Amino acid sequence: MSTKRGRSTYRSAPARPRWRDSLSSSQRVLVLVGLALFLIVDVILVGLALTANRAPTADRTPRPLVTFNSTPQPAPSPGASAEPTDATAVDGKRFITTIDGQTLWRATAGACASTSAVVERSVDAGATWAPLATNAFDLRQVLALTTGEDGKLEIIGATGDACAVGGFSSEDAGDTWAPDTALPGEVGYLTPDDSAAVVSGQGIGLPCPAVDVLSSTSTRTVAACAAVLAEWNPAAGTWEATPYAGVHGLATEGDRLMFIARGVPGCNGLGALATTGIPAPFANASLVGCAEGADVTAPAALAIAGTGAWLWVGDTVLRSGDGGVTWG
Repeated sequence: MSTKRGRSTYRSAPARPRWRDSLSSSQRVLVLVGLALFLIVDVILVGLALTANRAPTADRTPRPLVTFNSTPQPAPSPGASAEPTDATAVDGKRFITTIDGQTLWRATAGACASTSAVVERSVDAGATWAPLATNAFDLRQVLALTTGEDGKLEIIGATGDACAVGGFSSEDAGDTWAPDTALPGEVGYLTPDDSAAVVSGQGIGLPCPAVDVLSSTSTRTVAACAAVLAEWNPAAGTWEATPYAGVHGLATEGDRLMFIARGVPGCNGLGALATTGIPAPFANASLVGCAEGADVTAPAALAIAGTGAWLWVGDTVLRSGDGGVTWG
């Protein structure tokens, strides 16, 4: 007996007409055109929104990259600023010296492989300058510029393509020069690559990764770094350092030390500070005056003699006749 299949009791409902089926051909065209216009406008609006939120590349100011020095540095003194945003010029090392304050000599450091040093003389207290001929010994780089007790003008420099270090002196204010083999063993200087200091003819380490200014005589050597002032102690064979930032130039005469620094409270320019003693008690240095308006980003050099002081900063030579109290 065959099994009868039961008849299904589900019946589909009559199909509802769709809205698009009820539209005429012209109405369908209009709907499609409207939809296309909507999509186009939507794309334009999205593009405008993205453009408004993105500044043009040309108008962007690049942010400086954060860098780190692997060598720890002492904390700067509260009395001086840290390094300025604008770095000092690469050829920032320069020199100035005098015997009587009327005749002065100055020199840019130069470099063996690029721009040669320039040595100049002034016979009117720094009002005008004339270059001195140093081509006789092919001077490329000045490492020290001093005046000896006998009135001689002295240079320790690197010469020729080999960048050989030697001493030269002049007894006629720089008109003619003669080799001075004893000089490099008497006056301190930095090596041509700034990697070491030479004191009494012996190479010594630096008090910091890079020395900005070095002032050296036959009796003492003082250095300024980015955040340190230091004096070489020959008896102990070490540097005696004190945290101090912003020093542009320094000079010694006997047991007196003067240095100029930016960021000194109460001085809108370069402050002149002085102290007495060997080794110098840097922490006790007091502000004696201010070179108002002096360019704190320009290379500088300082010379002192008696109550006179000469500051070569940028293209200007400032003079003080009262120990650094006033400058003009």
